[in-house]
Amino acid sequence: MLTARVFTDFYVKACDDKLLKVAYRLGYSNVACEELKTSPPQGGPSVYSKVVIRVGSVAEAKRALASLSYKKYLITLLPEEVEPARWACHDSRVDTILLTPENIEVFDKKQFSTMKYYAKPLELQLKHLVEANESIRSAIYRRLNLAVRYKVGVVVGSGASSWVELVHPYSIVKLLATTYDFPQDLAILSITDIPRQIMTMKERSLTSSSEESLSISR
Repeated sequence: MLTARVFTDFYVKACDDKLLKVAYRLGYSNVACEELKTSPPQGGPSVYSKVVIRVGSVAEAKRALASLSYKKYLITLLPEEVEPARWACHDSRVDTILLTPENIEVFDKKQFSTMKYYAKPLELQLKHLVEANESIRSAIYRRLNLAVRYKVGVVVGSGASSWVELVHPYSIVKLLATTYDFPQDLAILSITDIPRQIMTMKERSLTSSSEESLSISR
């Protein structure tokens, strides 16, 4: 049952007071924000700091990660080439690997096989699923099919920059199931259990190292 789940929007581009309030009303208990423009409202969702790193090489990825207090952030890597995509699979500092219309060719069978081996989740943004042209949607369809075949976890974020771009969790599940033939149970997990597992693992890492909390608001 969807109503029994704890929903997460794993990627919001910019979070302001209005967006966080609307997200909470839609049923999101957790929101991962790349840019936080306000203090999280009382009684609202838990807010997590997120960083998206676009890289074209392994060297770039290493430099970017070395410059971050990575345990304080949810880290998503957006690889522009095959080499950093493969490398990101086995680096524990990277929480998810982002697929976009720009880098979709990076995600071949070998990439999914490597992601499965290292249990590295695939991340998608809702706006790409909705706004992409037919050719890109077909390519995403094939990649989601590979994710299922290789048992790679999938997480989905809205990519919203404004509250009007937020979508009800149930609508995300229906979109994945009807437009992309993604199994409904896995679609539910993509906005519930899988992102929550990522957040829980990061929080445990912070606790063990006695660093500042990842969550801005409880």
